[in-house]
Amino acid sequence: MFLELRGVTKRFAGLTAVDGLDLDIEAGEFICFLGPSGCGKTTLLRLIAGLESLDEGTIRLRGRDLGQLPARRRNFGVVFQSYSLFPSMTVGRNVGYGLVCRKWPRPRIEARVAEMLALVGLGDQAGKYPHELSGGMQQRVALARALAPEPEVLLLDEPLSALDAKVRESLRGEIRDLQKRLGITTVMVTHDQDEAMEMADRILVMNRGRIEQVGAAQDLYWRPETRFVGEFIGRLNLLERGRWQALLPALGEASHTLFAIRPEHVRLVGDDESVAGPVGEGQVRKVAFLGNMTRLLVEAEAGLVEIEVHGPLEGAGVGERLRFVLPGEHVSPIAADRR
Repeated sequence: MFLELRGVTKRFAGLTAVDGLDLDIEAGEFICFLGPSGCGKTTLLRLIAGLESLDEGTIRLRGRDLGQLPARRRNFGVVFQSYSLFPSMTVGRNVGYGLVCRKWPRPRIEARVAEMLALVGLGDQAGKYPHELSGGMQQRVALARALAPEPEVLLLDEPLSALDAKVRESLRGEIRDLQKRLGITTVMVTHDQDEAMEMADRILVMNRGRIEQVGAAQDLYWRPETRFVGEFIGRLNLLERGRWQALLPALGEASHTLFAIRPEHVRLVGDDESVAGPVGEGQVRKVAFLGNMTRLLVEAEAGLVEIEVHGPLEGAGVGERLRFVLPGEHVSPIAADRR
């Protein structure tokens, strides 16, 4: 295994930030640590980087124990949210800074800096200073600087969160394309589910210092193992058996008490439409037109249900009554949080 974490634990003043975590990361993989603020994802990244010390557990790279190895000797490239560029240095000198520290010969440094700036599309910006660049360009410089020393692992700590939405969306694709081209093992921290789903080979969802679920975006979205994962990645209707049993006859004798269905799978039924199986009815409490979809919040006898339909929807204003069905093939049992 390329990068192994076993029993990784970190505490701060009695608070357990990372709690006995086990994880294997393959060479060349792009993995995202996803979760809300305070879940431990940034602490976990810093432990891998060597910027925090382990309280318990081991971190191994190609079988080599990194526990006592300082950050400067791990040969990991790190990109932070705040860019952390040196304002008094030109772009070229920023990118070459780590190479100077490693005492690379000057001709090799100059060639590598030119190569890295060309790689991130800033080949003509070497003589400028950070304040002369946009936020997106500064983050590209930070990425070039992290990649310049030929690191074994690239660590990204919410690198896009300080950028505006359009730039962030563009850089997602650029970073992912660059990672694929270089084949570098990459670990990224984010709280943005769209970012993680678009960029990562696998997503690790964290909650209170522990792993809730690890998997590809499709697995986490369509087959969430816990309520936390289902609600954090996308939107989810949670159905308690006792309240929704009449509309979910297919549940039979299943032992679970909580079930889930995505809003896009709840199907609206016309007033004159005949369907097999039970039909629910409720009053529209909220309508949100989102361009490519309309999101409805409907209050039925059993409780609230969220429904998403493609495009605009006529005759579905607040106060209107609608009929809907919960297709059994899209209803799945779901567990409560892991603790």
